[in-house]
Amino acid sequence: MYDYVRAQPSLSYAQPSDPWLTRRCISFLEVLLGRRRIEAIYYELKRRPFHQTTFFSEALDAINVNVDMDMRRLLDAPKNGPLVILANHPFGIVDGLILCNIAAQLRSDFRIMLNAMLCQDSDLAPHFLPIDFQSNKAALQNNIQSKKLALSALKDNIPLLIFPSGMVSTADKFGFGQSHDGTWTTFAAKLIQQSEATVLPVYFHGQNSRKFHVASHVALPLRMAMLMHEALKKCGDTVRVDLGDPLPWETLSRYGSRLSLTQFLYSHVNEELPLRASQSTFAMPM
Repeated sequence: MYDYVRAQPSLSYAQPSDPWLTRRCISFLEVLLGRRRIEAIYYELKRRPFHQTTFFSEALDAINVNVDMDMRRLLDAPKNGPLVILANHPFGIVDGLILCNIAAQLRSDFRIMLNAMLCQDSDLAPHFLPIDFQSNKAALQNNIQSKKLALSALKDNIPLLIFPSGMVSTADKFGFGQSHDGTWTTFAAKLIQQSEATVLPVYFHGQNSRKFHVASHVALPLRMAMLMHEALKKCGDTVRVDLGDPLPWETLSRYGSRLSLTQFLYSHVNEELPLRASQSTFAMPM
């Protein structure tokens, strides 16, 4: 998990293995769309003493993102035992910060699987399990290792956070349709079955801008560059989050195959939770 750590982290989605022109294009667009402002906020945070239990709430404060969530729901989550926290992925950076903050308040230690390009911070590296999207042997070996560490964390009763779609939600119909999570891989189901974990389902309301969704259908470099811009657009916004009831292994064990379990969890998070959403609002203390 430390292979991607850099002395001076770069907040960019440009992959080292991308063609030179692609890297330059992503980097140029990220800067044009506000990456420098995100980096300034990040470096200001890093000048403060680092505490793993408060960093993510401080980060949300720094970008002025408020979270509307019933904090009492955390009392229902198990305080020990293997726990997998699953969520939809409508925004990118912001929902990742919120999910980490939820986990940090629930239990001080956790692991989250995320894009390797975001795993460059030495203080955060112990919590991050990098997934490398490059097409080379080193990336494959890293991903195998991250998956092993994920299972090991669950066996040690350390919560594991996963966005099972592996990518930010995208609108269909060339960006003008409804935004929805992509197809979930069965990897999370595999870990749940191997560790007999409880699942805490999380649903984020909202979506990225129409510009992002249209850009996603134009070119991948443009989509990746827009992610920084979308994080900035959330500054000053309130994000509504719903926590579902914990799903114990005794309930999940009835789904014998990874596919059937994945389909159930996808439906539960993306369809049932929004329907059950409480009308009451509770501000999360940050």
